[in-house]
Amino acid sequence: MPLLDIHHVAIKTQDLEATDRFYEEVLGLEKIDRPDFDFPGTWFDLGSTMFHIMAGDAGLDNEGNPTHGSASVDHVAVKAHDFDTMKKTVVDLDMPHREFSIPDFGLWQLFVRDPNGVIIELNFTVADEPEGNEGPGTDNLFVPGEF
Repeated sequence: MPLLDIHHVAIKTQDLEATDRFYEEVLGLEKIDRPDFDFPGTWFDLGSTMFHIMAGDAGLDNEGNPTHGSASVDHVAVKAHDFDTMKKTVVDLDMPHREFSIPDFGLWQLFVRDPNGVIIELNFTVADEPEGNEGPGTDNLFVPGEF
């Protein structure tokens, strides 16, 4: 089975300071390094899972409004294995998707939506991938149709 574990849960906020304080002081989670994305945020460690807090424009819904409650959950990220096989499945089913490579973190990513519109982010540790796997396309983004 290519799915291994929950990788992270992403939460949108317009109050990064209060949200960070909650995850740090109330839940006792530790801040960890985060790539230099073009929006503010924080990553917190929870064993083999993480919480990714997304602020600024990334913390807004598709209409540019702040979110609250379960609408603040942006996506579910899952640890996975065998990127090329999973990508073939998605392509064979003609599913719109996105794919990325984050070399500094040794990750390949594949994003798909479930039938309810929930984004599922599949994270593949490059070092653990089968020999010969090609990973994401060289342009770091592939979107057939509307994602």
